Amino acid sequence: MWTEAFDLGVVLPLAFPESRESEQGLLASLDYLLTDTDFGAVELGPIADKSLREKVRSLTALAQMQVVYLPILPMIYNNMPLGSADRGARQAALQQAQQLIDEATEVGATLAMVASPPDPGPEAREAMVERLAEDLRSLSDYADSRSHYRRLFLTLENFDRDVEKKRLIGPTVEAAALARAIDRDNFGLTIDLSHLPLLEEHPADALNAAQDVILHAHIGNCVADNPNDPLYGDFHPRFGYPSSANDVDDVVAYLQALRTVNYFQRVGERLGSRPIVSFEIKTQPGESPRYILANGKRTVARALSRL
Repeated sequence: MWTEAFDLGVVLPLAFPESRESEQGLLASLDYLLTDTDFGAVELGPIADKSLREKVRSLTALAQMQVVYLPILPMIYNNMPLGSADRGARQAALQQAQQLIDEATEVGATLAMVASPPDPGPEAREAMVERLAEDLRSLSDYADSRSHYRRLFLTLENFDRDVEKKRLIGPTVEAAALARAIDRDNFGLTIDLSHLPLLEEHPADALNAAQDVILHAHIGNCVADNPNDPLYGDFHPRFGYPSSANDVDDVVAYLQALRTVNYFQRVGERLGSRPIVSFEIKTQPGESPRYILANGKRTVARALSRL
């Protein structure tokens, strides 16, 4: 099972929509995970209330659960334009990102995930990548200066550039080049299986390109070939969803590629903790989070049994 090689995690705000709605919803869904020994990590959306952050840190520490914090969510959905040509907007985004890093250190997170801004198009792309690299170096240094309970690592997740998210940093080769250019020991990449069909990349190729800079892995699904489907793009349907791109065979290929590039040992040594592989599945209306978690665990278990 995965407990021998990595901590299995789950993106809480996607699996449990109620965790985004109230403190009670967050604590109830977190309690469900903390008492399930199959999970060793939980990925949390930003928590605005300081006392609630302290409570979450206490609970996750009590259960020996690793935390991944998700500044990436407001970066994508609330327009935080790191790397912007607009100095005022860029400075405001940096300040907001610093606040989110402070929150991540307060909950004792191992990792904090970030995203690139929307793609401005080919003509403006190079200059924006350079500005983004400057901002991410600054944030990596800030994370080191603010780390409290443990060292905080920042990790950038690359997305599609042409389908649905349309972010600046798309192809994994370019994401890996950016991570090397940032040149900070506490900075790396999250490679997400659910994004690879949208990028038209195979797991072995993507992970080979990023093997020296990957810090975190996501396993998920997407709809890449049916623009008429309501979940077309990066919306993380359950495994087995009709017309979706990834299932057990694809998870096998992804886990095998992680093993080939020595992800589990390399990242464990770099983080000083167990490597994390989280599944990212979004509970849709009419679906049960409990069934969604079971779906993800069965898919990973079936894939591991074939390695």
